[in-house]
Amino acid sequence: MENKQTASYISTGKGLLALSPIVVFLLLYVAVSVIIGDFYKMPLSIAFIIASMWALLFTPKKKITERIEIFSKGAANSNVLYMIWIFFLAGAFSALAKGIGAIDATVNLALASLPSSFLVPGLFITACFISMSIGTSVGTIVALTPFACQLAQSTGVDTAFLVSVVLGGSFFGDNLSFISDTT
Repeated sequence: MENKQTASYISTGKGLLALSPIVVFLLLYVAVSVIIGDFYKMPLSIAFIIASMWALLFTPKKKITERIEIFSKGAANSNVLYMIWIFFLAGAFSALAKGIGAIDATVNLALASLPSSFLVPGLFITACFISMSIGTSVGTIVALTPFACQLAQSTGVDTAFLVSVVLGGSFFGDNLSFISDTT
């Protein structure tokens, strides 16, 4: 008897509609991979973002903040998902900055105005201040890593070293921040 009730509930469509973000993710990933001809060229993060946006469109009567909160609670720990949202938005900012040439311009400005002996400490202090100001190390890392990579390419300094400087400064600033998501 219980199976019949469950089957009739699922047949109404409400239960199956909740699975549509997974279906969107899988269809998008498989379709694009088949069209391209290589399953490794389709970024999973893009498919995830599109499926997440699809999931956020389910309840148009609610405010966007409520939809994000519902999505975050339903997917996992909301604090972890907030960090993921910050990561994706910081990545979008980073891609935008690189696309408009802001990273190259900033690197050239830093190289022209700072002595080379101050570049590494300056990058560390910048990461500290940004992380302390915004309260997240993840956003700082995503925002400053392209800058550090371009700086390493321009100066010949080891890329791993400059990225580790960004990581250290980001974690240092995040731990001192009053508005940090981890302290």
